[in-house]
Amino acid sequence: MKNLLFALLTLPVGCNSPAATSADASSSSLLPVQAVSQRTTPPAPKAAMAYDFSRPAATYAMPSELAELSGIALAGSTHITGIEDETGNLYEYNLTTRKVDRVIPFGSSGDYEDVARVGADWFIMRSDGKLFRYSATGTQEYETGLSFANETEGLTYDAASKTLLVACKGEPGAGLSFGQRAIYRLHPETFKAEAKPAYVLDVEAIRGSTAGADAAAEKSGKKGKKKGSGKGFSPSAVAVHPVTGHVFVLSAKQNGIVELDQNGQLLAAQPLPADLFPQAEGLAFTPSGDLYVATEAGKSATQASIHLFRARGR
Repeated sequence: MKNLLFALLTLPVGCNSPAATSADASSSSLLPVQAVSQRTTPPAPKAAMAYDFSRPAATYAMPSELAELSGIALAGSTHITGIEDETGNLYEYNLTTRKVDRVIPFGSSGDYEDVARVGADWFIMRSDGKLFRYSATGTQEYETGLSFANETEGLTYDAASKTLLVACKGEPGAGLSFGQRAIYRLHPETFKAEAKPAYVLDVEAIRGSTAGADAAAEKSGKKGKKKGSGKGFSPSAVAVHPVTGHVFVLSAKQNGIVELDQNGQLLAAQPLPADLFPQAEGLAFTPSGDLYVATEAGKSATQASIHLFRARGR
């Protein structure tokens, strides 16, 4: 089974750019695009993240209507807004009262995967590559040039470049192999995906790094229950650290998280404890760098949850 998985992950697939219109939209090169590859030596096991994902500072149990919680974004210091992958609603969750204050319909039913806030507007990504923008004037729809084949699951706002980033769970496009995963930058005016990915994830490099993390944990006697252990990587969420500018990418299927530097180089990869993360689906940073990670209820849990993690030493 392991040999079969390795063969599938490394099988080259001829993929085109997201769409022909994507290249046209990016021809003006208004933004620098980093086309990078992680085909480098995986970081040593000591390359750990600043967060201990086995020890949340706080945990928030979600109500039943958010059992399929698929994405989160901060809405000020007291609220988190979430979406779930069946109905076109935004759910404003109050971190103080631990209740949903308001449900805001933005669209019809659909497979919505992630949400990002830009100013007073909300952007929602659907799995077929369509982007929705909800504002005081209503909801607008945009074709990003990405498609259902790309399986667009992660969405975040990159404040430094003032653009949205989209992480693809499926085909990476841009001529990359299926052993890689792509994160695209959207044009700030047209919301079309740039022709070249902003960041490229190499599955084998991630596997090697996560294997090192597992070995280090075993050596120290910390054998906390893990699921997947990085034997593949299918992005389910993406977020940019507000202080370092590093890019964090979550994977629900393999239950892991990776950290890239601003140039897209792989810094660290860690498996997540299965008891805390039945199906990890959402990421959101506070301005100071605290990290919220959301998980669906999954098959083994009765409720979805959002966990808060503070950087080590804080």
